[in-house]
Amino acid sequence: MTPNPRRVRQQLSWTATAAVWCSVLVAALVVGADSLSGRIDRDLAAAVGSIGAACAGLLMWRAAGRIKAGRRVTYQLLAAGIQTTAATIAAACWLPGASADAVAGTGLSAAITLWALALLRLPDNGWEPQAVQRRLVDGAFVGLCALFAFWVLVARPVFERQRGHLAEGDLAIVIPGMLGVIMIGVGLTTTLRLQRWRRRHALAYLAVFAVHFTGLALYTSWQWGDPEVQVLWWSVSWVATCAGLLGVTYLARNQKPAPIDKPNYPGAHYAVMGGAAALAGATVLINGAGSGSLTLDAALLGLTAAGALAGRLVLTFFDVRRVEEVADERQLRLSAIVGVASDAVLVLDGDLTVTWRSEDSAWKPATDAGKCVGSRFLDLVHADDRRGAEEDLRSLLDGYGHTGQVSLNVRIRDAGRRWRHTETVVNDLRGKPQVRGLVARVEDVGARRSLETELARMAYTDPLTGLANRRALLQSLEDGVDAQEHSTALLLLDLDEFKNVNDTRGHDFGDELLVEVSRRIKELLRPTDVGARLGGDEFAILLRASWSEAVATAKALVARLGEPYEFHDESTVFTTGSVGIATAVDVLGDPEILLRNADLALRAAKQAGKNRYATYDAEFDRKVRRKNELTQELRGAIARDELRLVYQPVFATADRSIVGAEALMRWHHPRLGHVSPGEFIPAATESGLTQDLAVWTVNRAAEQLAAWHNAGIKAWISVNVSVKELHTHLFATEVNTALIAAGVPAKRLVLAVTEHDFSHQMNTLIAQLSALRGAGVRIALDDFGSGYSSLGQLERLPVDIIKIDRDLVAKDDGGVGPLAAVTVELGRLLGMEVIAEGVETDLQLNAMIAAEAPLVQGYLLAKPMEPDDLTRWLTEEPRALPPAPRDTPTDVPQSEKS
Repeated sequence: MTPNPRRVRQQLSWTATAAVWCSVLVAALVVGADSLSGRIDRDLAAAVGSIGAACAGLLMWRAAGRIKAGRRVTYQLLAAGIQTTAATIAAACWLPGASADAVAGTGLSAAITLWALALLRLPDNGWEPQAVQRRLVDGAFVGLCALFAFWVLVARPVFERQRGHLAEGDLAIVIPGMLGVIMIGVGLTTTLRLQRWRRRHALAYLAVFAVHFTGLALYTSWQWGDPEVQVLWWSVSWVATCAGLLGVTYLARNQKPAPIDKPNYPGAHYAVMGGAAALAGATVLINGAGSGSLTLDAALLGLTAAGALAGRLVLTFFDVRRVEEVADERQLRLSAIVGVASDAVLVLDGDLTVTWRSEDSAWKPATDAGKCVGSRFLDLVHADDRRGAEEDLRSLLDGYGHTGQVSLNVRIRDAGRRWRHTETVVNDLRGKPQVRGLVARVEDVGARRSLETELARMAYTDPLTGLANRRALLQSLEDGVDAQEHSTALLLLDLDEFKNVNDTRGHDFGDELLVEVSRRIKELLRPTDVGARLGGDEFAILLRASWSEAVATAKALVARLGEPYEFHDESTVFTTGSVGIATAVDVLGDPEILLRNADLALRAAKQAGKNRYATYDAEFDRKVRRKNELTQELRGAIARDELRLVYQPVFATADRSIVGAEALMRWHHPRLGHVSPGEFIPAATESGLTQDLAVWTVNRAAEQLAAWHNAGIKAWISVNVSVKELHTHLFATEVNTALIAAGVPAKRLVLAVTEHDFSHQMNTLIAQLSALRGAGVRIALDDFGSGYSSLGQLERLPVDIIKIDRDLVAKDDGGVGPLAAVTVELGRLLGMEVIAEGVETDLQLNAMIAAEAPLVQGYLLAKPMEPDDLTRWLTEEPRALPPAPRDTPTDVPQSEKS
């Protein structure tokens, strides 16, 4: 079975950890056995510190296992360094003298090597060779210079005073100490060059060196026979610094990506290196002035520092070579790209002489003699284009251009003595030290010019019919309105029910029909007229004619389009067309307005019944503008709190008491003023806003019902809705939500649906009404008698209330309609409540009372009123409201509906 690499690494790490702990425990047992007298000696103090450091190293190893894979190895190396130091000092405590020195020197040096490896890979989370080499060499140079100065001026004199000379055991202290100083230099230079995690990196370096310094100080105190208390304090300090490095590891576990790179400090980096070299030089001078020549060990340190500097120079040499190779590669890539491009690049000096040309471009500019470089740029340009090009280039050289760039459309000769149409962009780069001239990018656009010519022809022609298109028509309109505005007329033509032809016979057949229509249009055109297809089945004719001539043309066009269309498959199609007419007299020279007026006239012809022509009417234009404005403003009316509800009471004929009210919407716009429901309700219907308005009305009515319910008023409210809302499944949910939120019984809400709307999708409508009725909401059939519903349909509908249309109740002269009593009796036979609408005279009221109509509503009894007024009257419980004056204008119920 092939061993798993991860399992192998885990086994090796645990084996090494076990070995460390065995050495630490053996040291503790040995020194403990030697300290049976009850006091702590130096060996036991050092061993206790080793135990604490080993514990910190083990915890750090386990914490590193939770770090991201890229950074995990770094912190595991740091933990391994702590373990190595702990094992080294523990082993030195119980091994004999010579062996202890060898183990200590080797172990401490190995630990500093592990820490060096970890810290060198910390910035990149890996071993990027070039970066690691530069960090190591730069840092080693700084560290060696510092070590040289410290050794010559401080450390060596101290050793000579305290030890006399370096013994073999002292090398176990000196060598790791020197390596630590070198790594301080590596840490300093690396931190200065980092752009990310600079503080975190410096913190890790300081923690590592603190662990190394305290561990080395502990071993030195033990080795040199310092008092037990001093050894113990160094043990405590060592364990504390190990705990600090463990804390750095826990910080790394929660380290988040750095969002922004910090600025680099190469100046500070090189200043440190220069300062280190200056320090080493000053040390040589000071030593020479005071002690004479350098000792052998100091000279070796100086030579090592010089070797590090030489290594940095070697690395710099290879870096320069690598940069040159990259630059050469980029140049080759640029040449390859330019070689497949259609551009030629030239560099010109201040005299417009060509000083450089791209050699690998697809074509090469040249003079008549075949030269380019060294020739004047204007000698490359065609004689007819030379003067304009020279003026533009001189303006660029004189600094008149704000952009520092000019574009030239000139012909330039190539090496094959052919003139090429070009677009030449010249940039002024005289301020760039790399260029110091004008850079001209010469692009061959000959093929594109030919294509543009063909596209321009196609851009002004309809490909199906061969007539002009919209762009060509607009151009002709501008020319015609400007030149002959009083003799220009525009006809817009639209086929009636053309969509049915496409749906039943297919789009190919529809295209054949459009071709035939265009042919008939061309038959009526005079040489000065322009026929165009604007898109789909919409055509236009621009006439150089008076208004009467335009009308005659439109009349002939309508008649010609109404003739049968016979096709090659012996099929015959009948279709008609509608025409709108507008003249330039009304547009004040604006072709866009002329086109719009013709479109409005076409819309008027469509609304008048199709298969006819219509001329532009300013009043129709005003109505369309007004309707569009209302539609736009109505979209935000709810959010702007511009809508309100008024209520027209419904009375019981028995005692004229108020039993309910019909909610009617009113709109007051801050600029448009009071807008009639007869205006904004149709606009809302066409724009699809009735759903929002209906939901808003139901919510406001529910709130009013809640207020009445709290006041002890039991009147109901009727809300007018259309079938379009009822066909929306969400409407029933909105109604139930509003009633539940208000906390009122559902039977207090009446939804009134106009009889006209019952002609489509009867089954779906019955299902929706049944669902609302099942929830407790009552249903009213509004304007009964004005629509087309049969008595059989009326019996199927889930209706609770019939509202008799005003036209059945009242005549224009104030009389009573003959069918009012019959309708009341019909409602009674069907078991439905009946409301007689539009009661405006005493005669009509008495007739409804005689017909035993249970409920009545109209201006005679009460006009629509504000909610507070109606609430006040309901609270006072009036038996009846006073009749309205006889000259009160009649209300139009249809305009009141919301």
